[in-house]
Formats: sequence, C-alpha cells, structure tokens
Amino acid sequence: MEAITVSVPRAHGDTSRLAAVDVAVAKGLRALAYRPYAAVLGLALLCALLFLPGIASLPVTDRDEARFAQATKQMLETGDFVDIHFQQETRYKKPVGIYWLQSAAVTAAESAGATLSDIWAYRIPSFLGALGAVLLTFWAARGIFGRETALVAATLFATCLTLSFEARIAKSDAALIAAIMLAQGALFRLYMAGDPARTRGLAALFWIGLGVGILIKGPVAPGLSFITAAVVLILDRRRTWLRNLHWKWGVPLLLLLTLPWFIAIGVSSGGAFFKTSLGQDFAGKLASGQEKHWGPPGFYFLAFWWTFWPAVLFVTGGAIAWLWRQRRVSRRVLFLLAWIVPWWLIIEVIPTKLPHYALPLYPAIALAAAFAFREAAQGLSRARLSAVLWATLATAQIVLLLGLSWIAEAPAFPLLAAVLVALAAVSAFTAASAWGRYSRAALAGAVVSAALFYTAAFRVGLPGLEPIWITRSAAAAAEKLRGCGDAPVAFGGISEPSLVFMNGTRTILGSVPGSAEALGSGAARLAFVNGSRLEMFEKAFEEKTGAAPRVLGCVDGININGRGPTRLVVFARPGTAALPACVPVPETECRDKQAVRWRRLFDTKF
Repeated sequence: MEAITVSVPRAHGDTSRLAAVDVAVAKGLRALAYRPYAAVLGLALLCALLFLPGIASLPVTDRDEARFAQATKQMLETGDFVDIHFQQETRYKKPVGIYWLQSAAVTAAESAGATLSDIWAYRIPSFLGALGAVLLTFWAARGIFGRETALVAATLFATCLTLSFEARIAKSDAALIAAIMLAQGALFRLYMAGDPARTRGLAALFWIGLGVGILIKGPVAPGLSFITAAVVLILDRRRTWLRNLHWKWGVPLLLLLTLPWFIAIGVSSGGAFFKTSLGQDFAGKLASGQEKHWGPPGFYFLAFWWTFWPAVLFVTGGAIAWLWRQRRVSRRVLFLLAWIVPWWLIIEVIPTKLPHYALPLYPAIALAAAFAFREAAQGLSRARLSAVLWATLATAQIVLLLGLSWIAEAPAFPLLAAVLVALAAVSAFTAASAWGRYSRAALAGAVVSAALFYTAAFRVGLPGLEPIWITRSAAAAAEKLRGCGDAPVAFGGISEPSLVFMNGTRTILGSVPGSAEALGSGAARLAFVNGSRLEMFEKAFEEKTGAAPRVLGCVDGININGRGPTRLVVFARPGTAALPACVPVPETECRDKQAVRWRRLFDTKF
C-alpha cells in the first residue's frame, strides 16, 4: 500500500466534480490554517459535530463507565473528595483526578437542571478532554510542521473512532489524552526549541501536563514522556535541549501538583491505595490479561485499521516507509517515531489488551500522516489498495449497524437506514477520491463519513438496541414499581455496576440467596433474579418467610458481559398484593419467545 497523495496539479481541462471538490477543500484548508482563531473555532465545531451525538441518549455502559460515574456520585453524596468508593468497597485502581473533574462537571450541570443520575453530566470531562486533545494537537504541530499540516493532523485525530468513543464515555481516557497531549506537545516543542531562555512557559506546561496525567491515571503520562525522551537521547547525540525542561523548578512543580492528594489518600487508606493501584492493578496488567482482556502480540496492529478509522485512509505503507527513511535526517520525524514505535511495542507485549491503550499513539500517528501527506505524497504511487480497504471497513460498519438494529427490532430503524444510505454515498465518494489521488477531497469525505457514522452509531443505532441494555430496562421497571415500597431494589444473579448508578447507591447487588434474604426481610422492595437461578431464590425466600414470593413479571435482554441472553424475573413480597400501585406494568411483561425476533434467532431457553 502507498500513502494517499496530496493533490498534484491537474492537466488543463480536468473539470471533474472530484477535481472541483479537491480544489475547493484545498482553498478552505489554507484559508482556515492561516486564520488561527478561525481554525480553532472550526476544530471546536468539528469536535462538537463528531463527539456530541449520543452523549445524552446513550445509556450508561458497563462496566468501567458505570464504576467511574457511581464513585463520583458517591463523592458528591458524601462530600468526601479524597477517598474513592463504589458502594462500600474502596476503588483504588486509579487516582482521583477524573473523579474531581466529573464532580465539578456534575455540580455545574446541576445548576442547569441535571440530577446525580444523569449520565451525560458525568461525560462532560470526557468531551472536553477529547476537544482539548484535538486543539493541543493543532497547537503542538503549528510551530513545528506549519499551519496547514497542523490543521490536517488535528482533523485526522478528531475523526478517529477510539477518540470519538472515549469522548462520550464517563471514564478517564479522554481526559488523560488531553493531559498527554499537553505534556508530549510541550516536550516536542522543547526538543525543537533553540533558545532555552524562551522555554520557561513550555516547560511549565510540560510539568503541568505530567502532573494532571498522574492524577488521572498514574504512571501512563510520565511513562510515555520518559520513553520518548530516552529514545530521542539514544538516537540524537544533541543533549542541549534537556536544559529546556528546567528541571530545578519543574520537578518541584510536579510534586506540588501531585503529592498533596497522594499523601492524603496514603494516610486515609493506610497505604491500601498504593498496594491496590500499583501492586495489583498496574502490576497485574503487566503480568497477565486482567479481567479476561487478554490478547496476543499483534492485537493493536490488527485493531488499528478499525480503531483509527476513518483517518486510517492516510496511514499506509508508503507513508510509513518514507517516514522511516527520514528518521536520520529529520528531528521532527525522529521525535514522532520515538513517540510511536516504543510505546506500540510495549503495549503489544503487555498481556492485557484493550483498544484504548493505543490512544496515546494516535496524535503522533495523525501528525506523521499529515506530515507525509504534505511532504512525500507526490513521489508515491496511487493508494488504490488503501481505498479498497477503507471502503471495505465502511461497508462492514454499515452492514453491522443495520443488521443489529434489524435483529433488535429498533424503533428508529427507518431513520438509521436513511443516515446509513447517506454514509454509503459519502464513503463511495471518499474511496473514489482516494483512488483518483484527489487527496483533499478524500479528507473532506472522511470527515463527513465520520460525522454520519458517529451519528448513526451513537445517537440512533446503539441507544435503540434495547436487548443489550438490560440494566436500563430493569431500572425503568423498578421506577414504574415504586409503589411496592420505599426500600431499595435487590438484584441476584446479575451484578452490573450500572444497576447501582441507575437505581441508587443503596441498591443491593449480591448473591441469589442474598437477594432472597433482602426481599424477605423487607430490606428490599423488589428483587430482580436471573431466571436460570429461580429455584435457588424461591427456596431461600420460602425458608426465610415461610411463603412463596410474588411474581410481577420479567425483564428480558442480553448481558453482553459474558452472560448472554438473560431473563430477570421480578419478585415482590406476598403482602404487596394489597398495594394498589404494586401491580405488573408493561415494562415487566413476559413476552412470548415467538413474538421477539432476537429471542427466536438466538433460540433462548426462556
């Protein structure tokens, strides 16, 4: 494969529509690039277009997002902003930074009418983190690669699937990538700077970026910067740039930002935080595949073609080969390769594999792609294989979304189909542009493809896949059955964290006998029990109360975290039959298998 090439001068008379679009996009890019404030505004609007659809309509996801959001919720409920808990359990896998950011966002959102159970409020730091990372990519590249290359790089990074997903999920990675881009962008500019006397501001940004990164996710940000700098020092004999870091006051600044909370949590937890965070979570990921997230070496290389889509159209073999040849003559390329290659090799070797572990590489890959896009492309042949691969991925995504929505009998299927038809047309235009070497037209097509796909997936498609949101259905049923009492709800045989976030901190997650005990004693007003364990529940309840529990219906769905098709049977105490508001509701209707398409296709046992 070869790189998608920049548009070369066309022969006189090339009046094709693709050529016209190519010229128009080229003019627009140049006009934006040379108006910095307009470029920043344009990138901010692009991020809003790409990241906001679905941020409020997408239900809270299991398991990481729900755990982060619930821990923040409990901080706000208790007023304890030092210690971190999920219900009664300590949550010491990550530092406090993301919880502080989410707490501030939710507090601000409450003034606009949000509640502690509105997941969109907890997602605000992720959106702002992704936006900040894109703008910082533009900032970092502008003084090193030039204005237009910086704009293209920031645009490519903004479109990639992994960043788009993290931007609308309430966990730490989008905020972390902003801190990483602040540190890495400042480090890059410090490495390229000439006069140490004029680098104090950049050095301060570097140390602040590291400090924020440490408070969000521990050693990831400083680890990436240290590895990048170490490789640069090995391959580049010039060492004078190290003075630009201003170590004498930079390290104290870093400690001033981070030590107060680490001291406080060390005292509060009796050292348990460090044992859990570093000794179990971090070391465990290095030693084995944690929580079944194992993958072989090469996982990130294969995943990259989808997780960096649609920008992957501009990251191909020809560009990579050219960049590798430039490593000995270009300090800019050397720094990018020192950023990308070692970290990529490290995460490929680590047994625990998750797609977002590669996110710290993506700004550098976008920068490298944009640089090759400008400098090398006219000397490379057409990227026809890249265009075919890109179109294949786009087609697969369209088919997957349509297929899942049809299986789930999503109510918004016609709207989804209309958006995906538009996506198919734009994808065809993008592939044709790349095939014909109309690279800027291809760039515009990739951006529009991303906007359409993320709207289709996150705003229309995924929220409408009702079967996979079994916890949302259970929470809706519990809300309708509030007339059964004031006690919390118990769940047996299902323990997804989103149940706690949606039903309240007092929600009882435990064993099936535990849920029977809670319902029988009156500690719970309802019990939602996995249908595969009914006999165990009914026996435990009868032993506790001497009577059979009252069945109010069921909630069906697919537990995508390993349980598969699942029926939750809803129980109340026998005495609630006298309560007029404690009766079966439509949300707990036990529908016949033949009336539900996904149950017929999966041939469920219930």
